[in-house]
Amino acid sequence: MTAPLDGIKILDFSIAIAAPLGGAMLSDMGARVIKVERIQGEPQRLGLPAGMDDVIAEKLAKDALDTSSWVALNRGKEDLAIDTRDESGKEVILKLVKDTDVILESFRPGVMDRLGLGYDEVVKINPKIIYCSVTGYGETGPVAHRAGGDMWSQAMSGMIAEGVHPGNRPLMTALGMVDNTCGMLTAYAIMTALYVREKTGEGQYVALNNLSAAMYLQFSGLAGYLMDRMGRSGQKRDEGGGGGTAPPFGPFKAKDGDVFTIFGSDPLWPKFCKVLEIDDMATDPRFENDNVRRKHIEEMNQVLDEAFSKKTRAEWAALFRENKMRCDPCLTYEELCVHPQIEANEMIYATNHPVRGDIKMLGNPIKLKKTPANPQGPSPLLGEHTEKILVELGYTPEKIAEMENAGVIKTVRKEK
Repeated sequence: MTAPLDGIKILDFSIAIAAPLGGAMLSDMGARVIKVERIQGEPQRLGLPAGMDDVIAEKLAKDALDTSSWVALNRGKEDLAIDTRDESGKEVILKLVKDTDVILESFRPGVMDRLGLGYDEVVKINPKIIYCSVTGYGETGPVAHRAGGDMWSQAMSGMIAEGVHPGNRPLMTALGMVDNTCGMLTAYAIMTALYVREKTGEGQYVALNNLSAAMYLQFSGLAGYLMDRMGRSGQKRDEGGGGGTAPPFGPFKAKDGDVFTIFGSDPLWPKFCKVLEIDDMATDPRFENDNVRRKHIEEMNQVLDEAFSKKTRAEWAALFRENKMRCDPCLTYEELCVHPQIEANEMIYATNHPVRGDIKMLGNPIKLKKTPANPQGPSPLLGEHTEKILVELGYTPEKIAEMENAGVIKTVRKEK
């Protein structure tokens, strides 16, 4: 059965998390994704930030394992380890561009232009190219030049300041949430551009950024602000207008872990208190309606944690169900990954890695029934496919050896 993106070729220059995830998703759908990696190796292979070349070289010399995140983010890709700053390395890339469908990159604005590989240059070689740039903050503007990252986007986008703050301490949400969302938007953007090209025959430049992805994660929250709060000086979040949920909502601490529950608003409050055997709270003036509960949320949560701690998660789930309400367990990764629903959803993918051996990672969440996604294998070793790709371009073994000796390419990672 033909894969959805069979025949699509992508040059993936992207680094870190967001854009590489988009490339992995397209690889799952059958695209040939060639990861263009510097010969020193991408810092993310070792879980390091950019600019740590000495540390990278030292760790690679000791045959350090690629991090699990890098393995997952680059599964199914081929690896071309090459110095694009060298003219002969750049020549290889420009030859590849001729029959490439998509270029994906995630450097700061202007980096690819300085390498001579920006959109204006490659479109001269391949007018139908789809060129996707993923940045931290955008192409232009006062902070566009800054390096981006998940946590920086959370800080700027309102996710931290507008979040729920237990103990009045601002909290960052789960690390990687914005990066992962941006990665999915990257795949969506490229697929849309491919569809447009299919209809019109025209390629185009595509731009995304992590800050906008962080804002999109808050789609309904920002809708509430933009329509109901913006420009109204003095209006607080707990005075309504944002369409938010009235407390209480979990998680709360049960006897054997955390549970999540949400009950809506005032009419169900007395029933909720009765189930928890804290009937006095139903008429306590600090908690008797939606608005005052918002103002006393920390005090309320302390009482609710104490109440929930008296039963197990399963006991609370059954008791709430009997009363036509809902209380679900907050699963750990250990519990999640063996849950029968995850097996039914086919969300765990098993493969064999040349160094790590048998490994598991997440499958693809999109289920096309006639042309399903199929991860194409493990992540590549540094330079694993360099020789193959150069041979396809017509380079002789002698020329390949000459380029490797000159430090322009790396063909395979040296094994001890």
